[in-house]
Order: sequence, then structure tokens, then C-alpha cells
Amino acid sequence: MDKGELLVGSNFSSQFIDWGHGALGPEEEPHEGTLDSYIGDLNINYGLTEKWNLGMNMVIGKRTMHFPQLDSPHHRDESRSGIGDLSIDLRYLSSNISFGPGTRLFFGGGIIIPSNNTLKSDPFEAGREIPPLDHTHFDMSEGAFKLVGEIQYFKRDTLPIVKGGILKYSSALTENDYSFMPGYQLDAVAMFYWQTKQIFKGIPQFSLIGQKRGVDYWDGDVVPNSGGFILQVTAGLMWILDSHHFTVSFRKPIYQKLNMVQEESSIENNADMWGFSFSYRTVLSFGDK
Repeated sequence: MDKGELLVGSNFSSQFIDWGHGALGPEEEPHEGTLDSYIGDLNINYGLTEKWNLGMNMVIGKRTMHFPQLDSPHHRDESRSGIGDLSIDLRYLSSNISFGPGTRLFFGGGIIIPSNNTLKSDPFEAGREIPPLDHTHFDMSEGAFKLVGEIQYFKRDTLPIVKGGILKYSSALTENDYSFMPGYQLDAVAMFYWQTKQIFKGIPQFSLIGQKRGVDYWDGDVVPNSGGFILQVTAGLMWILDSHHFTVSFRKPIYQKLNMVQEESSIENNADMWGFSFSYRTVLSFGDK
């Protein structure tokens, strides 16, 4: 990105999870339901110089849980919507400013500013009451300030495949105002663009996404079903029209180690998920290049 340029983009992402677990008590039926997420974000990046750019990303969306023929303190039909987190970051481009053949390397870091659309009390504590109190396990934000660091790498040459990767780590600075401390998150992405091939006039692209999540804490106690690892594969197409880029992709996990109930629980649990996304970005120029 040149000095004075503004990269404006948006992304819409959906995720659909069919999940369930066995009965939590002798009088309950097994719990089977869906958790659907519809998340949009607006992001802008401004070229401070040829090597430094400043970025901002705002999240807004809706999450809905549906449990047919089930209405219990643990699960019921419900939804949460509104503004999520705001992230601000600074990136440094160490090589290949013009994005010509060769290696392109970014280093970046920033902060995540939470919204107040977050859980206000420990749902597991409410679930342990006798009788259990109504509670929910999801919202639009985790309510905690976080630091983020990332590295982006791309390799472009005469071969038909453009290769790239992103390594990103985020960690909460402290627990939020409601005594919740989210675990760290490590994301690793390997990307491939088949620049000499077209399908429906779009460039094929493929990604492998690994996500490792640390355990969460409520009031200093480990959240029973937190932490885990998931590996997803994505496939999509990218269309380039002048300075406008459009991308559509589909994603599906190929490996996951998640526990929807709690670690070492005898209660059986399962989860099946998939999703798709649509993104757009364009570059606007201001000032002298």
C-alpha cells in the first residue's frame, strides 16, 4: 500500500454448528440444537508511509441458538446481536513494497477494544443452582481488552501458485468487568492462489486454517468446556475488477478436538460445523504517491 492510500473492505461470514450432548440429569433428555452465527465487519487500512499502515476493524453481527422441542434452563431458543469488538493495529512492511515477484513480509501488532455486549455472569454457576437458573453461554464480545501480534508472509514468482501465510496471537490483558478471563488464541493460516487458472472468471484460492484456544476462567476457576483445537480447510474464488476485489469461500473442519461439555466428562457430546464468507475490498488514493 502506498502512502496516502486507503484500503476499504468488508466481510460477511456465517457459521452453522449442529451440536449436542447427553442428558445432564436423570430427568432430562439429550440436548440437540444449532448455533448459527452471522458476522459482518468493516475494515480500513491507511498508508502512513510506503512501509507503515494503520488499520481498524469493527465487528457487528448476530448469533442464534435453536433447540427444537427443548426449553430448559441450560438451552432454549435465544439470540444475541449488536456490535462486537473494535481492533486497531499498526503494520510494518519489511520487503517488496510494490508486490512484484519475491517475498512480501509484514509485522504487526495492536489492541482489541471490547464492546459491552458480553456475558455479565458465570453461566456455569447459574447451571449448578438447584433448581438451575436460566443462563446462556454466548454473546458478541468476550468483554476483555486484548493485545494482538501477527506476521504475514507471501511469496510471488513465475510459478502458477501464489503462496502465503499468517500467524496471529492474541491474549487478554486482564479479566473483564464481570470476572471473566478469556484464553489466548493462536491462529495459523496457509493460503494458496492459483493465479493462472480461472473458474467462472474467478481465481481459485485454498486455505488451511488452524486455531488453538487456551482455557477460559470465571472468577479464577477454569471454564469446564473451554480450550481446544480446530483445523479447517477453505476453498473459494476471487474476482478482480480494476481496483475492486470480490471473494466467496466455503469452509469445513477436517479435524477438531473440542469438548462441548467438559474435560474428562462421561457425557457424550458432538459438533458438526461448516460456513461460508463473502468479502469485498478496494483501494482509494489520497494525496501524492
